[in-house]
Amino acid sequence: LDAARTREVRVPATFGVTVVDGRPGLIMERISGADLLTEIGRRPWKVFAIGATCGHLHAAVHEVPAPPDIPTLKQRITRLATTSPHVPRDIAEFAISRLRDLPDGDRLCHGDFHPANVLMDGREPVVIDWTNVTRGDPTADYVRTVLTLRIGEPPPGTSPVVLALAKFGRGILLWRYRSAYLGRCPVDLALAAQWEPVRAVDRLAEGIPEEREKLLRIIDEARQPSARHT
Repeated sequence: LDAARTREVRVPATFGVTVVDGRPGLIMERISGADLLTEIGRRPWKVFAIGATCGHLHAAVHEVPAPPDIPTLKQRITRLATTSPHVPRDIAEFAISRLRDLPDGDRLCHGDFHPANVLMDGREPVVIDWTNVTRGDPTADYVRTVLTLRIGEPPPGTSPVVLALAKFGRGILLWRYRSAYLGRCPVDLALAAQWEPVRAVDRLAEGIPEEREKLLRIIDEARQPSARHT
């Protein structure tokens, strides 16, 4: 977390480690404010500003060089693709093959950046849930967020208001996120297109039933050109 903490990126302070019921854990600062997904549910008109906040904040994360001792993004994707029971073997092989031609990168990649992982402490956004942090190509991390905002389902326990708004507000949120991110951190769209099916594979590995069909469609479309040439 120390690497992520910059002038523009705030993360919860850490105070040490502990063990609870035999499981290790971190003692961290408690952030009492609501997450930005909940904030959209309470004040739907703020979706424009929240999308922009997320875009600027994520771009700021990607300006941070990652420590050399954290796992690489490619290592994480390879592990998920090859060990998850939700990823068929041929799809795992496709992802690993595609990874060979994609850049390694050396930026800090959050791994699961979306509005529910940004809490407000007063007027200051705080980025949480760094369990999937890696070192890699920021374009891949940007694509992961775009994919999540486009097809992701709200987490369990999401209020009925947010669920109702998801269908209508998703496009606005994604548009504002993209605009703000690209305004600060230009993206090679051709490279982003190459990353998309790979990130769809590691999202598939999470085994979210409501997303499976959509993710398989993205992966299958990416595999079609190679299939036609065999």
